[in-house]
Amino acid sequence: MAILLIVLIAIIVALYFFTRKIDSGIDDAFTPSGHITPVTGGTIHWQKQGHGPALILIHGLLGNARNFSELANELAPFFTVYRVDRPGSGFSSRHPKTEATFEQQSAMLLEWMEKEGIKEAALAGHSMGGGISLRMALDAPERITSISLLCPLTTPLTGGAGPLSMLYIPSDAIRRSVTHTIASPLRVKFGKKQMAQIFAPEAVPADFAVKGGGILALHSRSFYEGSRDTVSAQGSLHRQQGFYDKISCPVGVLYGDMDTILNPVTHTQAVTEKLPHALAKTLKGAGHMIPITQPQACAEFIRQLAEIDHNKNQAIG
Repeated sequence: MAILLIVLIAIIVALYFFTRKIDSGIDDAFTPSGHITPVTGGTIHWQKQGHGPALILIHGLLGNARNFSELANELAPFFTVYRVDRPGSGFSSRHPKTEATFEQQSAMLLEWMEKEGIKEAALAGHSMGGGISLRMALDAPERITSISLLCPLTTPLTGGAGPLSMLYIPSDAIRRSVTHTIASPLRVKFGKKQMAQIFAPEAVPADFAVKGGGILALHSRSFYEGSRDTVSAQGSLHRQQGFYDKISCPVGVLYGDMDTILNPVTHTQAVTEKLPHALAKTLKGAGHMIPITQPQACAEFIRQLAEIDHNKNQAIG
């Protein structure tokens, strides 16, 4: 028994130092490339490019602002594009006692807007970023001009979200243990397979690991905060989904019709049943990661929503 215990301890120690090595390599390879703004409960890391009305891009689970590199380039001729790392993601921090609820993330992003002098903005949110975009429109309707939802998470899940289901760990003690031991080794071993599942049926771009920020998802902090996001999402969506009809700005939902991570019908209807005039479109043959695989189509959709808001304001004027 003593020998087994010693072996177990040795394995745990080895896993811990392997995780530290992976984290150190990522920290050496990636540094913040934008600005960092302190907000209540943490910091927001963000980048800015282009000219025109403000547009904020909000990424999904385990994502970061780099996910929008190509999409931001498509949009920059028409908007002042802000790419943000959500609280706890990328290079944005979240204090240990800061909640991961959509309400809290909305509050932190709205405070960032206030501090950076962004009086109003259109939002484009991917996956979980879509759910948080909806929360922001509920919390500050006077500041959000339109919402483009790209394969959004809009209603509580009744089943798993493919390989992302492993992030649902309600116990913080277990979450921390997994984070510091087996999470990184498993993701290094199975990462390519899991990434292919998330992108399916489309291919993972060759430059996604670096240019698209994919490697940042291997950091242990990303796993820990992603798990917190996953657990908090269910309650957050339960609290907000009944109020979507209160959103007054133009809203659109764009889904890949072959998305295997979130159900296109379920998450589109959660919006359109409350907002019958919401714009809903699908991309044939596309999967879940359309901001990366279909940047031109996403940019056209976002511009269409912005044009609806422009026409609405002209009619009011």
